[in-house]
Amino acid sequence: MPQKSAFRNTDARSKIEGPLFRYKTREADIMVLGTAHVSKASVEDVQHAFREFKPDTVCVELCRPRHEAISDPERWKKLDLGKVIRQKKLALLAANLILSAFQKKIGEQSGVEPGAEMKEALAQAKKDGSRVVLADREIRATLSRAWSRVGFFRRMWLGSYLLSSLLVREEVDPEEIEKLKQEDAFADLFKNLPSRYESIKEVIIDERDHYLAESIRRASTDHPELELVASAEPNSTSAKAKKKTAKSAPAKKSVKSARKRILAVVGAGHLPGIVKALEEGREVSLSSLSEVPKGKPIRTILTWAVASIVLIALGAYLVVGGEDAARDALLAWILGRSLFSAIGAILALGHPLSIIVTAIMAPISPFIPGSRLWMFPALTENWLRRPRVEDFERIADDTETVGGLFRSLYKNRVLHLLWLVMLVSTGLTIGNLPFLRVLIAGILNHFGINIDLNIF
Repeated sequence: MPQKSAFRNTDARSKIEGPLFRYKTREADIMVLGTAHVSKASVEDVQHAFREFKPDTVCVELCRPRHEAISDPERWKKLDLGKVIRQKKLALLAANLILSAFQKKIGEQSGVEPGAEMKEALAQAKKDGSRVVLADREIRATLSRAWSRVGFFRRMWLGSYLLSSLLVREEVDPEEIEKLKQEDAFADLFKNLPSRYESIKEVIIDERDHYLAESIRRASTDHPELELVASAEPNSTSAKAKKKTAKSAPAKKSVKSARKRILAVVGAGHLPGIVKALEEGREVSLSSLSEVPKGKPIRTILTWAVASIVLIALGAYLVVGGEDAARDALLAWILGRSLFSAIGAILALGHPLSIIVTAIMAPISPFIPGSRLWMFPALTENWLRRPRVEDFERIADDTETVGGLFRSLYKNRVLHLLWLVMLVSTGLTIGNLPFLRVLIAGILNHFGINIDLNIF
């Protein structure tokens, strides 16, 4: 790992105060500038870097969705929440919203809009006619890969860890914000997690270090698969901008000159890893690092196993125990799942129709391929109480205190939808216990151990 001294700006004439690294290849002169995403000084460093280095290519720590997010203030109006629910990506959206809200809080305290240094880099590139490369891995791939590394209970712990970050009320000293520009500050954040979460740090930090480094390296060689911004316009979100390649990217400055000048604007926490990867010179596959893990077969097997067990158990009770035993098992399945999941929807103050849908779908959802019970009340609630733009924008403000967080779970339509899903899922888990009790009791009764099967 490069030493900290390697990132100091030794040019006495330069006004850049943040950490940076200069690197030369046969094709290009490269400057990697480390920034903090909520720092005034970082915005000024970006301005100085453009004036002093005069880059013809700018690599930014953004992916296509994040670029569109910071460029389009109306993005929440375009979000198809129903599609997010149907694709079972609600947990990824929740994690993204929590992280964005936390960054917004820090930004409000520092007086700097989150991502201001990236916006400045895009604006300067547009002004100078520089080519813009979106150098980071798509956020959905990062969150999906991180999520797949942990099991159910660890996901619950991580969810509470992220949620608790919204309750931090201490004012952040400007000096502390500037410390974020030290090489290992962001890495230290993940070091606070227990060692069993080391695999998450690997996905969020280490893999992206390699991805960013490879994108920078490819920018120096005009690789045909570069992810570019059309005409270097930060506000471009058209369909044409989504699949631009190096061959088709217009630029006012010639990128075929003898020596390219590439400026990479990245979070300071990635600087050591990027530099190490560049110096190693080992080419990596961006497609493999972007691969979203497929659902584990065991989950599909378990889903169908539950449905099979229910049918087999009912048949066995009917043959061995008679109609009374089969009736008890069927009642345990229907009433247990319907009652407790509906109670969860009621506690979440779901719409009456959402509560009814929950109760009806609870017993039959395992028999519908590709479905989860929480999807049905979530889709119903989204249809009846569609989240407004202000609901997305106010998440940070609505969660300033424990009391504010609790109120927002019922008043903020985005958080209320997530709260409904959580309580319905919890209720369903509890509702499975009566059927499990009947199932175990029936087995014991078959072997002469008498247990009362009546549970209602």
